[in-house]
Amino acid sequence: MEKITLEQLMTAYNWWMGVSTIAVAIGILGEYVAHFIFEKDARENKTALAVSVLLGLFVLGGVVGEFICGHKLSQISDQLQRIADKEVADANQIAASAQNAAETAKKESSQNNERAARALEDADKARNEAFKFQLQIAQANERAANAEKETAKLTQRFAARTLSDFQIKAIADKIRSFAGQEFDVTPYWDLKESMAIANQIAIGLQYAGWSYIAPKQPGFMLGGIAGVQVWVHPTADDKVKNAANALIAALNGQGIESELRLQNPANPPDPKVHLNVGTKP
Repeated sequence: MEKITLEQLMTAYNWWMGVSTIAVAIGILGEYVAHFIFEKDARENKTALAVSVLLGLFVLGGVVGEFICGHKLSQISDQLQRIADKEVADANQIAASAQNAAETAKKESSQNNERAARALEDADKARNEAFKFQLQIAQANERAANAEKETAKLTQRFAARTLSDFQIKAIADKIRSFAGQEFDVTPYWDLKESMAIANQIAIGLQYAGWSYIAPKQPGFMLGGIAGVQVWVHPTADDKVKNAANALIAALNGQGIESELRLQNPANPPDPKVHLNVGTKP
């Protein structure tokens, strides 16, 4: 049966129980009253009458008390039932709220997991983009470094040859063991750069103790040969050739390109080292 039906039956039974209790009380009381009305001996015996009346009152009081207590218990039962119903309803409401909260939390958790997954995906994309950007920066830096190297090469290629005081001293130190070696220097005729570097080389040689001997026919080179040519006669002794080779090594060590050249064997033997300073290579 449904709850409402049960509650209706309980109310009806309580009512009929109250009616029955009253009926019992009236019946018992009536029995005592009828006994004294219709029994002569009972009316004349005062003690029996008093005892009977007292006992009847006890019975009546008990029945009435039972009815009253039953009625109160019924009311209390109804109140307890209403309280229980309310508590059950509240519990059901709390359970429903908890269920809703759990479903909401589950939904939010799913959404949070989805957002977390998207965040991780975005982070991976950002890392990949950062790596690509770093790679592009590295490539740009490499291109810049290569460009600087090329610029340095071009600058070195087109810049005028020159020797610092430190370089002149370094050249002199390399050839100082050949002090006394005779030499002359002839620059390229129409280039100031050749004249400047020729003078610096001559200073280094003189600083090393080499002896400058002016050429018999002083002048300038008419040919446009590149670099510094160090000429020696094929019949020159080993000391002269060794001095020439040491000078070539010293000049190349300081970035001044130079090479050994042999004079025409038909020329008269010559103990000097001749330097022809041509154009920059």
